[in-house]
Amino acid sequence: MSQSTSGPKPAPASPIRHFHLKPEPGAPIDAFVPFFYIEAKIDLADVRSGWRESLSLARALEIVRFEEDALWTEDMVREIDPASVESGPPAPGTVQPLPRHVDAARLQCIEGQFLRYLLRHFEVRIFRNPYLRLYSLPGEPKDDFTARCLEMLARPFRAELDSIRELCDRKLERVKIKYLKSDSDRGFAEERVSAEVRNRIHGMAERVEELFVTAELTAEPSAGAPVYSSTADGTLEQRLASIESEARDAIRRLATEYTEMAENLDEYLVRPSLKDIRLGGVSILWIPSRVAA
Repeated sequence: MSQSTSGPKPAPASPIRHFHLKPEPGAPIDAFVPFFYIEAKIDLADVRSGWRESLSLARALEIVRFEEDALWTEDMVREIDPASVESGPPAPGTVQPLPRHVDAARLQCIEGQFLRYLLRHFEVRIFRNPYLRLYSLPGEPKDDFTARCLEMLARPFRAELDSIRELCDRKLERVKIKYLKSDSDRGFAEERVSAEVRNRIHGMAERVEELFVTAELTAEPSAGAPVYSSTADGTLEQRLASIESEARDAIRRLATEYTEMAENLDEYLVRPSLKDIRLGGVSILWIPSRVAA
């Protein structure tokens, strides 16, 4: 009679892991309903945008019969907060029966279906500024990204302002020469050019200078003085007012143009490839019936 030298064999562990969703304090529970449950980690690295981020997610799927090649849709999957998940099944007597067709082999099939679901539907939407060819950073709100675009546009905006400013300076110089020459033709330049006229020209030059110095890409220029039409035989007052009005309008148009460049954003989708996804295996998540409904 042969004797076995081996000790007693331990009971095989269940191949199915169980978790349950913590119920809200004081919330009545009729029963816990079983769902397929899976966690995944996705390491996104998009070459075009330079966008990189590691994301963790958890999803639950109602236990119904699916063909092995079935494609899940987004409305079939619900998002789960892992912080609300506790290990192990809920207390006995509060669970609905687990369908008989759910076994280890079935869970492996679900894992493959979930992987295909992620490849079809999972995406991260970020913002892109096509003018700057700039992309938003992970977690960067739209307003913050727009502000960053404005900062990057500040230098070319200022360069164009300087060009407009030079044109205004030349116009002021021509006005100055015209009135000085007019007086010198009469032979009494120093006596006839009144202090008031000189002060007007000098004052307008300072006003225009202030417009360009204080112009900002994120702010509209202040309201202008009364506008007069510029004519070939206009008075000094009309010519000076026209130069100021043209400067204000040019600054406003340029600020609007650059602001629109910064705000002209579109969405850019970052999607994972197969190598980017790591699954944690499929388990059973018991969800309170009132939450599952």
